[in-house]
Formats: sequence, structure tokens, C-alpha cells
Amino acid sequence: MIDTLVSGSHSDSLCLVAAAPSVTPWSLRSAHEELVAGGVDAVFATVASLEGTAAAVTRVGQWLGVHDDPRHPARVVTSTTEILAAKAAGQTAVVLHFQGTEPLAGDPGLVGVFARLGVRVVQLTYNYRTRAGDGCCEPGDAGLSRYGGMLVDRMNEHRVAVDVAHVGVRTALDAVERSSRPVIASHANARAVCDSPRNLPDELIAAIAATGGVIGLCAFQSFITATGKPSLDQLVDHAVHIAELVGPEHVGLGLDFADESEEEYDFFGYDERYYPRPPWVWPAGLEWLHHARNIAPALASRGFTPAEIDGILGRNFLRALAAVWGS
Repeated sequence: MIDTLVSGSHSDSLCLVAAAPSVTPWSLRSAHEELVAGGVDAVFATVASLEGTAAAVTRVGQWLGVHDDPRHPARVVTSTTEILAAKAAGQTAVVLHFQGTEPLAGDPGLVGVFARLGVRVVQLTYNYRTRAGDGCCEPGDAGLSRYGGMLVDRMNEHRVAVDVAHVGVRTALDAVERSSRPVIASHANARAVCDSPRNLPDELIAAIAATGGVIGLCAFQSFITATGKPSLDQLVDHAVHIAELVGPEHVGLGLDFADESEEEYDFFGYDERYYPRPPWVWPAGLEWLHHARNIAPALASRGFTPAEIDGILGRNFLRALAAVWGS
């Protein structure tokens, strides 16, 4: 059944963006128009990253309110069947996503609680050290903690996808080794193409691929190129590198469009060496969600086949999620 669901053909292609923090319960109507214009069918919506349990529960409640209100053009989904059903109904499929484990408040048991509420993808850290392990901007790179290992176990048990975007290399490799299900990097690029700690070294790309996981291409400017305004073709450079290293079936989209204020920048504690202060610029030709239709032609121009493009646009992530979530 899973193979039937995710095999697809060019005529029924699916576009899934595995990091869409600009899509919120209050921005949904305008965001839905942008998503439709860009041909995007499904998104990972950020519920929380550094926020605590109460704030995360509040945001989940807001999303469930959207799900229950027929006036909203979106549905919260927890299966690949539901993703495809939302697409067929002309609705945006929303996967609830933690970009960090702070909402779990040190309690591995909350993985199952939030899974029942619909949070089916959890990123282990957000840039810096947490109870779970070291983030990608942490100089120590100490690896997965005992508690972090317990979280991976609980995520496997409750069929929650383990996400290693923003995670330190040692912590991510430890998580890959610990996990019995595919591990993803929802939004990250290749460090060999652009040397940023937010990008993945080849060793980690290969380890993720070996689990059946997928790396979502990230459109954030300083993760594409170290200098100037990037282009869509420079983002495709990362797709080419990953595809040549482990195969195009391990490449997806994790564009990560966000329009953050100076106050939000300071709240999240971004390191100015790796994150320029806002306003942020996005790749020429891919400057927001409504430009996502430009990705397929850009991939085709670099030699990707129609079937490979369908995979990168969304079917690869759908396959990995099916393996984690079950049929």
C-alpha cells in the first residue's frame, strides 16, 4: 500500500516543503494563496522551537482549530494518505513540526502526548546545546545525550520522524545510529558546496541516506552561498551534490521561508557569523512560496529526469514519512 501511495508519476506530482515557518494559523488564508500559486501541496509548519510546553500546546490548539473549521483551506495531517487526500480536496496539508525539543521539558513521555495531538516530526536541537545534545552552532559538538537517546527511542516508538536540521554533526550521527527508522534533515544544504555549520558534511548526508532519509534543500541565503544574493541555480548546486553523493531519491525541499523581525532575531539568538540580520534576501527566481513552480524547470535544466524531479518536489519525503508513520 505504501509503495502505491508514494510511487506517483509526473501527472500526479506532489510538492511538499519540509520547513515553512511563515505558514501559521493566522497567516493561513494569504499563505494558502501563495502555496497554490507555487504549486505547493503540503508543508511542515513550525509549532515551536525554543518555546516551552504551554506555548507549544497553545499553537497545536490553534492548528487543530484550523483543521476543524471548514472555512479554512488546510488540514492537519498525520499520514501520507491524509496528505494525498488533502491535495485531492484542494487543501494545504499541514504537518506539525517541532524545531527543537524544548516543548518536551525534559520528559520523553511527552513525545507520545504530542504525537497524539498531531506533532509527527521533531527536530532534536535548534542551533545550540539542549538537554538532547549539541546544536550545529555549538562549538563543543558533544553528541547525543542519554536523554536525547531516550527521545529518539520514543520517537521511533510513536512513529515521529527524527529531524536533524540545526543539529550538531556528532549529535546527528549519534541519532542516525540510534534510530531504527529513517532520519530526515528537513531543511539543510551540503557543506561541501557552502561551508556553513548549518549545512551537512558528506559523512552525515551519507548516514541519513543510509536510513532511507531525505535532506530538504534550504533557500536561506547564507546556507546557499557565502557571498551576495544567491540564485535558484546555486541552490540546485546543492541538489546536484547530494544527488551525486547518495542519489536524487534522498533530496527534497525544505525552503524555510521566514520573515522575521529584529526582535525575533534576538529572541532566537542567531549567530551573526552564520545568519545575517534581517531583512533577509532569498534566491533570485525563488523569492517566496509562490515561486516554487520555478524549481522543477531549474532541476530539469541541470539534467534531472521527470521522475527524479517528482521525487525531489515531494515524493521522496512522502516515501520517508510513510516508512516512519506507517500506512
